[in-house]
Amino acid sequence: MYFELSINVNRPPADVFTFLRDKHAYPQEPGSPVLILDKTSPGPVRLGTHYREVVQMFPGIRGEILSEITRYEPYSHLEEDFHGAGMEGHLAYEFIRDEKGTQLIQRYTLHARGLLKIISPLMRWMLAPRLLKRLETIKSVLESGWQVQP
Repeated sequence: MYFELSINVNRPPADVFTFLRDKHAYPQEPGSPVLILDKTSPGPVRLGTHYREVVQMFPGIRGEILSEITRYEPYSHLEEDFHGAGMEGHLAYEFIRDEKGTQLIQRYTLHARGLLKIISPLMRWMLAPRLLKRLETIKSVLESGWQVQP
């Protein structure tokens, strides 16, 4: 499955990049399927940084997803590969300066494995609105006065 979504955020690319770079440092919004998000590599986020997520996949079913930063170009690109919970994929963010701030482009590739492959058409239907909601939440948080943490 491949998704490409875009949203304009009224903040400079540096702020949007920093927010997504430091995703482990902020609480998840209520109702988020992400229950736990830990940075498991020491030091600042950089190429090769690892994360561990526990996600609510379906009612009563949780899964663990491990990811690694595979492209780290401050203020222009942030990408990661992930695997676990019956899936693997790639998440790419591109940050483009525009007249009001940043055009944030999200490219998401997902390959279902095992039993999840059987329900992949249903997964596409369920995942598309979640990805869009996530971008809208990012925009809302950033435009509501979020400040870069030192």
